[in-house]
Amino acid sequence: MAEEQRFKRLYPRRKLLTPCRVSCADRLIMGKIVDVSYNGVSLLLPGTIELTEAASVEIPKRVRLRVRPVYNQPVFTRTLTEESTQYRVGFKVQLIEQGKRDWTNLCHVVHW
Repeated sequence: MAEEQRFKRLYPRRKLLTPCRVSCADRLIMGKIVDVSYNGVSLLLPGTIELTEAASVEIPKRVRLRVRPVYNQPVFTRTLTEESTQYRVGFKVQLIEQGKRDWTNLCHVVHW
């Protein structure tokens, strides 16, 4: 019983920082994956991006996902030399087009 209540989500998020490419309509956007779960992925993308339709997220040479956007939140970052705004965009995974085994390995959360 204690193990079942350890995580609030059926598929817990796993922190991950890796580059990715997002393809939607006629655009290709470079971003960074922040966290993953079997059903979703959260990305950090530069600039304002209006994502209202399905897109493709690719982790180069490993995994390609068909996703749809769920949320878009601004994230303000400050370094010693500049301030910038990026956007954290959450996606629901619709289909794993390539690399299902690699995706499963990326999402796996160890239960202690």
